[in-house]
Amino acid sequence: MPRRIYCYLFFLHLASLSFLYAQSDETANEIISVTKLGIKNDGTAIGTELNDLVKNAHGKTLYFPAGTYNLSEAIVLPYDYSKNVNLIFDKNALIKSDLHLEALLKVGYYEMSTPDKSYRRFSYIEGGMFDCSNVDNGIIVNGLKQLVSLRSISLFKGHKTHIRINVTDDFAGTGSADTKIDNITIQGISSNQDVYGIYIDHSCADIKISNTFIYGTKYGIVTKSGGHILNNIHILSQVTTGGINLGSSNFQLTEGIRIENSGFFILNEIYFDTIDKAIVITSSDTPTLVIDKNIYFSYLKDFGSSFISRDNEATTSFQAKISNSILNISKKGYKVFDINPLIVGYDSREYFTFINNTIKNPHLLSPYDASLLQKLRKKSSDALVFTNQTAFDPEWHALGALIASPSHSLLRIDLFDDYAVELKLKFNGNAITLLDSKIIGSEKSHSFQIGYSIKDNHCVLFYKPKVESQVYPVISDLLGNGSFMTTPSPNKHFRLADYDLAGHPVLLIEK
Repeated sequence: MPRRIYCYLFFLHLASLSFLYAQSDETANEIISVTKLGIKNDGTAIGTELNDLVKNAHGKTLYFPAGTYNLSEAIVLPYDYSKNVNLIFDKNALIKSDLHLEALLKVGYYEMSTPDKSYRRFSYIEGGMFDCSNVDNGIIVNGLKQLVSLRSISLFKGHKTHIRINVTDDFAGTGSADTKIDNITIQGISSNQDVYGIYIDHSCADIKISNTFIYGTKYGIVTKSGGHILNNIHILSQVTTGGINLGSSNFQLTEGIRIENSGFFILNEIYFDTIDKAIVITSSDTPTLVIDKNIYFSYLKDFGSSFISRDNEATTSFQAKISNSILNISKKGYKVFDINPLIVGYDSREYFTFINNTIKNPHLLSPYDASLLQKLRKKSSDALVFTNQTAFDPEWHALGALIASPSHSLLRIDLFDDYAVELKLKFNGNAITLLDSKIIGSEKSHSFQIGYSIKDNHCVLFYKPKVESQVYPVISDLLGNGSFMTTPSPNKHFRLADYDLAGHPVLLIEK
């Protein structure tokens, strides 16, 4: 590099450093160390003096050096945007209370007015370790105060709620909180107790939660409002020191994300780790869920109920778009969609999709899981459903199931390369009608029966050869209307017992 250019870059670097130091000095003048103003950080009790300091620090930032801050009352920050008080805690600053308090920190709970409601600016709390063992809530944010940012905070030992976005009745807001929660670690006392990680109240829409780890809670995130975007979150069931341990019954009622609202939600890169029900929707709500790159996993064997759960009696539809996710199943009967099957069978608007996902241990999946419908929707290839089981004994073997639907299905069952059966069927939930059937291909001396059994809005189809046979069934839904469910896995024969059925199927055709 020529010497002239090198010297120019060197002096440019010095100028930029001078600018940065000038900026740092200017910022430092607005940051107040609370210990220099008499606030104790040696673990002795702090009285009203800390909130007195807050009320005299409007428009400034309070810094809490490393140490232990033992509160006798919650730290309370103002609502008024023009009087914001920001807090920075050293990463080794411990905030606790030896008394039972409503919260350790309350954001937006005095100065309940603002001169100009269109004027909003970020209020932020950063850093610190919040010991929630003696409080009902670690941090409460008034959801009417928009643009509050919580970042790089650790909250632990909570018996109730760690972060609560709340609303009060004494001030009218917009309904959109716009709270930002980033790089937070939450450790509850036990996932067997009614412990909440993050609780979002009604009228607190548009929350952004990212880079957050929640464990040791029974409910990871509960929300009564919509419009939330969640990204890169790990929710893990756990018991910590002092928490209730139920042994083999641990975490049976845990919920990762509970939705009690009909708004939209984006769930991106959420890791549900040993959670019984990953996503729970209340029966009366109809949210829109965009779910991408999620993971479901259990370190416990024979554990886990469902990925999306909703009261099976609920008939109102919601929307769920699941893509690029990995579900590692460890319990037989697990359901991706534990919901009323009719809202999927009658889904003409494609509210439900299950695309480009990986299911590990698919043989454990419930054969009545609605996610099995999604493999065929809008497809008409001749090799959609197949089995690698070629030896069929003279017993009933499940081919798959039809779900109740307003449209008919046209199924083709290829038993050999040049021999197939076509069935035109309609199933309304109570009865099945064979509209047409035909044999396609050269005649063979293959004798078989096809029958059905009906259970809970499903019609399960079965195939039975008269003698042990070597066949390779390929099943095609020629209409691709999404009302046919494959068996969970091609790697095993599914029998009547796998579908919780007994007796003999009703004969549909015989040759």
